[in-house]
Amino acid sequence: MGTLGTRVIAVAAAVGAAAVTGLAAPQAFAAEPGATGTVLATSLNGANEVPAGDKDGAALEFVQVKGDQVAVAVKWRGVGKPTALHLHEAAKGANGDVRVDFTKVLAGAKGHRVTGTVTVKDSALLHRLTTDPGAFYANLHTAAFPKGAVRGQLHRVTEPTDFGRALDNFQASVVRGRQIYECKTDPATGKAAFAQRDVSAVLAGHIRHSFTAPGSGVPQWVAPDGSAVTGAVVSRTPNGAANIAELDLKATQSGKPRGLLADTTEILRLNTVGGVAPSGSCDLGAIVGVPYKADYVFVNG
Repeated sequence: MGTLGTRVIAVAAAVGAAAVTGLAAPQAFAAEPGATGTVLATSLNGANEVPAGDKDGAALEFVQVKGDQVAVAVKWRGVGKPTALHLHEAAKGANGDVRVDFTKVLAGAKGHRVTGTVTVKDSALLHRLTTDPGAFYANLHTAAFPKGAVRGQLHRVTEPTDFGRALDNFQASVVRGRQIYECKTDPATGKAAFAQRDVSAVLAGHIRHSFTAPGSGVPQWVAPDGSAVTGAVVSRTPNGAANIAELDLKATQSGKPRGLLADTTEILRLNTVGGVAPSGSCDLGAIVGVPYKADYVFVNG
């Protein structure tokens, strides 16, 4: 696994024992199904802030909702000492009110990471958080950026995962990458248009990302140690007309049984920039590569 400096970001796991009261009304909340409750994840950066935050900052955060307990595990880099840690309710590109306040758990931070749990009694809030996590964002504040240094919208983790092992999950951003498109006849219209043929990218930690074969539609990630996974799309989240969609992918092992990716069961493609297929007419057989950026979060089962 790489270091924070290479933007392969591990996230702290063990949830602190002390509970802190969150922002909530005094109501009960039925326990989420499953032993792990509902687990959410986000990749935070300064560009997501409104207005823009710390351009050098990044963080990886996991949130678990289990009954009226909301746990957080987060690790950051490139920012000053955090002064506040919140979940806000608002869509991407808009600012919203604080709904869950994790600030008091920052007193227990060790290095650039912190874990902790707050009690939230507002059942309506917790229902919205678990059923529509994309309507909420995590925000880490610092003295230099009191309105928010780094931010990220929440996404549901759909594969079973042990929140106590959140430290083993990591993020790797695209160092260089292109979405590859080929001009083909669109069966729906009969006209020539660009369709995805492949992807060619190198992520932090020298993870190689491509299709298993051109035109296969099956993405794969291969680490230098020989561990590897393929992915099947679970859901797509639009991220603006100029950017390819964010993805949740179920991962299947395809490489060595030990190594960086050997325990990966799910991959989130977040914070996408660029990569959209060219529009308009094209010459059949033409192949183009469109540059893109993204953060890939590798989640272990």
